[in-house]
Amino acid sequence: MAIDGEFLLSRFQRIGDEHAELVRIACAMAEIDDREDRLFRRLMIAEASNRIADLWQEVAAHVTDGGAGVDA
Repeated sequence: MAIDGEFLLSRFQRIGDEHAELVRIACAMAEIDDREDRLFRRLMIAEASNRIADLWQEVAAHVTDGGAGVDA
């Protein structure tokens, strides 16, 4: 099966969106003094980072498999 450009485009767009969210959260942290809120923001950053890693794994699997076996 051929590599699906639409699949890759959607994943790259989601990766970009997740990166933008990471930057937004990190910038907001600079203005937060509350320890509990900062810890919550760190958790949000970790979750977004995990989502980005998962998306990159999907892209790598898609390219490696030539587009076979990956759900779009």
